[in-house]
Amino acid sequence: MATNFLTTIVQQKKADIAQARERVSEARLVELAGRRTDFRPFADRLARPGAGGVNIIAEIKRASPSKGDICPDLDAADMAARYEAGGAAAVSVLTDGPFFKGCLDDLTAARAACNLPVLRKEFIISRYQVYEAAAAGADAILLIARILTPEKLAQLYHLCRELGMDALVEIHSPADALVVAATDARLVGINNRNLSTFETDLAVALELVSRLTAHQVPVAASGIAGVADVKRNLSAGIFNFLVGESIVRAADPAGFIRGLVGAGREEKTC
Repeated sequence: MATNFLTTIVQQKKADIAQARERVSEARLVELAGRRTDFRPFADRLARPGAGGVNIIAEIKRASPSKGDICPDLDAADMAARYEAGGAAAVSVLTDGPFFKGCLDDLTAARAACNLPVLRKEFIISRYQVYEAAAAGADAILLIARILTPEKLAQLYHLCRELGMDALVEIHSPADALVVAATDARLVGINNRNLSTFETDLAVALELVSRLTAHQVPVAASGIAGVADVKRNLSAGIFNFLVGESIVRAADPAGFIRGLVGAGREEKTC
């Protein structure tokens, strides 16, 4: 039987949260989160196309369950600075340790090294993690519809907004889209990757974008390998892209981002 990555990750996440609570109490995180006044606008930055017609959320990613090590020695601060120099609209930081070799310190370091809004990319299933994200300096968090009940999704979304953060709510199926349509979520990430199998199909975002409501702004995620993929999504009305592995593996991450952003300019002149 094939491994169900998502089930394995969520089970591990429950154990991780229990251990984190032993180190730092939720009450302490609530206190730290409540002190934040420096939130950078994430949703507003992605609400409309950037100057080049494309917005890139560039991801800091060391490894994945399906690919293994991608860039294990990645320096989060250095990479965030490069992303900003390349014209990224925002930075995404994978903070999962067991499967992606990330941590919250990466998020803090990345944010300190740039002026861009920073997304905590994580498998968030608990209020504890939302407070933890705010305390660590996140400007936005990822909420994955598939791993949350509709009630839990709404609870975590509203807590996130109350604290001053934005949320990127992720879908992968028509059923996910229906759940998210019932919320007031503004940014919707359409993940081309099936998190149970980690198989990627670029047609997913192209098919699901039509299921979003008028107030929702799409973000295509996973499998964006180059300019051709960006152009294909632009033709479907998607101008936001979360890109990780392709940027991390690039010899010149800043130059790679410039190329993706440039695809938007090329599309305008066609």
